[in-house]
Amino acid sequence: MTRSGRFEWPIVLLIVVVAAISRSPALIVLGAGGLVVWLVVWVTGRLALVGIETELEMTPDRLIAGEPLIATVTIINRKPLPLPWLDLRLVLPEGIETPEPTPGVARGWVNAGFAPRGHERLVLRFPLIVTRRGAYAVGPIRLRGGDWLGFTVSERTDQPVVQVVAYPAPLAVRDRQLPSLRPLAELAVRRGLLPDPLRFRGVREHRSGDPRKEIHWKASARLRELQTKLYEPATSLDAVFLVNVASYEQYWIQADPEAVELVVSAAADMVRIAADAGRQIGLVTNGLDNLTHERPRSALGRGPHSLTRALEILARLGPYAANSPEAVFLAERGRLPWGATLVVVTPKVTTGLASAMLALRRSHHRVLAVSIVPAEAGLATHLRARGVILDVLHPAELRRAG
Repeated sequence: MTRSGRFEWPIVLLIVVVAAISRSPALIVLGAGGLVVWLVVWVTGRLALVGIETELEMTPDRLIAGEPLIATVTIINRKPLPLPWLDLRLVLPEGIETPEPTPGVARGWVNAGFAPRGHERLVLRFPLIVTRRGAYAVGPIRLRGGDWLGFTVSERTDQPVVQVVAYPAPLAVRDRQLPSLRPLAELAVRRGLLPDPLRFRGVREHRSGDPRKEIHWKASARLRELQTKLYEPATSLDAVFLVNVASYEQYWIQADPEAVELVVSAAADMVRIAADAGRQIGLVTNGLDNLTHERPRSALGRGPHSLTRALEILARLGPYAANSPEAVFLAERGRLPWGATLVVVTPKVTTGLASAMLALRRSHHRVLAVSIVPAEAGLATHLRARGVILDVLHPAELRRAG
């Protein structure tokens, strides 16, 4: 806590000394009044911010970029002493602002001034809006108050920092379904490599080479010849999304924020589509978390928890990469489920990333690369010839949905 301003107590002390020597009634009254004022200023100035508590709540703390939110600040005066004035300032991070910013007024905070009574509880609500995707720390809160007569000012900073996560706004990205090579069937299809033993279809005549365990003994006894069970074909539709935020081959040089936003938003859309279709999803990235400055990841899983985890990772990503995409994705190779489909979302397909995708393809993964910029003709031909599927986001897909 800091204090500024002062009361000219030496003048009061001088008047008291002169009044004691001269015994002048006027000076005595003046000196006594000065002492009372000094005492009031000293006591109320010292106790101005004592017993003042603050609480901060953001509603909601998870939302989509562009949506409004409410910052609720609760001020509690625990002491019986009222305050003639109290100024509150809530610090806002870049990316969160008031819905209608006033020209000439700084956007880095919101202010309020009031006079709390003794043992009073006040609730202030500030309407705000998140202008773009990201993870934000809202706070701290600065309090300024003074004595009853306005000679001194006390200032204090509270630290009720609250995190807000803004998910990427949906784009019009289409579904890119690609069956995986994992030997675990999850979805019935018209044609597939994997028969699903849970989807019994009927029987047929037994042929040489059919496994003995697939013989339908009851049907064989009824028809008096061996019958083999038939199953519906099925496939596995899981996807691990490999998100690259490095816009250039030299990932450490610079970042292209616009390209990063498109990549993150497109990846979020494809993750939502895959989760809504009941597929298992996972996420690996070479980006850094905006708040923790660590490289996050999400293991392959199904359900709301996996979707929320993946979307939160994408929301919190900054525009800078921890390493090149090829180094990060190849380092994750041992942790990827065998045969899982890998969806590489990247601003562009570089030579190093192309080599990494070929290595992942050789590790028995289906690899689909989705980029903003088309790959070079020679590089694209080389990748397609070796089983890597390339796709480019159409300009219509980069528009906001709705």
